[in-house]
Amino acid sequence: MKKIVWILSAAALVLFAAVKLTSDAGKRSLSAVSSDAVKKTYPVVVLDAGHGGEDGGAVADDGTLEKDINLAVSNGVAAVFELFGVRYVAVRTQDVSVCDDGLSTVRERKRSDILNRFALMNETPDAIFVSIHQNMYPDGKYWGAQVFYSANNAGSAALATCIRESVVSALQPDNKREIKPSTDSIYLLYNAGIPAVMVECGFLSNTNERARLLDPVYRTQMSYCVFKGVLHYMNAE
Repeated sequence: MKKIVWILSAAALVLFAAVKLTSDAGKRSLSAVSSDAVKKTYPVVVLDAGHGGEDGGAVADDGTLEKDINLAVSNGVAAVFELFGVRYVAVRTQDVSVCDDGLSTVRERKRSDILNRFALMNETPDAIFVSIHQNMYPDGKYWGAQVFYSANNAGSAALATCIRESVVSALQPDNKREIKPSTDSIYLLYNAGIPAVMVECGFLSNTNERARLLDPVYRTQMSYCVFKGVLHYMNAE
């Protein structure tokens, strides 16, 4: 019962803050929120909502686009960061690509998009990187959040563990998925020099999990769990 009350309380906090976040006009890709209290000791979180714009990411059989779930969860995390004064830089807060202007081909725009995300990661001082994504698999039986981490920095596995434990303890107690090091298929993690993780919040290919991810309350709970895991990592470090 206490866990349910805690989750609902967290959901109320995030939903309240999200109203302010989503009402902001324009692209806030390079805006950071700071607090003097956390500025002295806490790193900056580079918060990455995967895909965006013409790049929809994974597409479920009902037409659900990964980019939309990514953005909703990421904006929820950003809302809690604002509430608690955690410094962050959001790669995107709207349905946009972050590629350079004037590129003529999809391939050029996708390459530019990923390189700009990588540049933002590298140019942000004292940073950790948290990317929000969704999973997809031909067999619809698979479910559950999973966190991938960069093998280049010892802090990455610790950050991934904190986020995984937060999600499992509050939302998915039967989830047995372990954290995994990134392969070269995840460019941002494979080449990261800072603590960096990718949070796959669930499987769009699983009907039940997709329904949960489309539920704003569940997404809010997921956002809060990611925030809680990040904060746990920061406190431990």
